[in-house]
Amino acid sequence: MVRISIKELEEVGYIKLNAPDLIEEELIAISKQIGIPVGTRSGAKVIDRLSPKEKEDAHKNSLSRNHGLNSFPLHTDTAYFKVPVRYILLYSLNPGSGDRPTYLYDTKNLFNNDRELRFGLANVLFKVINGRYSFLTTIYNCHQRKYYFRLDRDCMKATSSEGTELLTKIDNLICPRDLYEVKWNFGDLLILDNWRFLHGRGKSNMIDNDRLLLRVSIKER
Repeated sequence: MVRISIKELEEVGYIKLNAPDLIEEELIAISKQIGIPVGTRSGAKVIDRLSPKEKEDAHKNSLSRNHGLNSFPLHTDTAYFKVPVRYILLYSLNPGSGDRPTYLYDTKNLFNNDRELRFGLANVLFKVINGRYSFLTTIYNCHQRKYYFRLDRDCMKATSSEGTELLTKIDNLICPRDLYEVKWNFGDLLILDNWRFLHGRGKSNMIDNDRLLLRVSIKER
């Protein structure tokens, strides 16, 4: 059994290791070490199978529906939840013929900047579009005395010019040198703190729908 260091996960914000030939039941057991595995949509299985898809083949509310085979912007998974899941587990069954990476960004970098930015993150309202369950929220929030970052431009819309300006400022502050590039190999396991790290899908130089990652979304206990 793969054992996960909660201390390392809290301090570093992510853990990456290689553990070939894990089965789905083992991934769920690993997830239960750190929280509660949940489905990302009503009626969905706990484990999602992620492969690059054409827009017309993707779920109507997914990033693939908006971006197709292109790269995905940096985002928080399950940003459309009232409280996003705490951790994301990704497991590589096939890294794909296009060598497409995943990028991680530590949002703590943003808090090294001006006080006005910090105020905006905690106070400027955005609307999360989730059908009849849409709601207003800020980018930086608190849940049970723990702070978390929420950002997904595909489901979060600015409600004011201040919100639009805030998104532009964030884009300008995220430097390529601050991104951690995850290069996938068969059997790679990545667990990241979804309250702290944004992640995005990189580009591929060819159609790579053979790429297959398994994902487990994990709520905090």
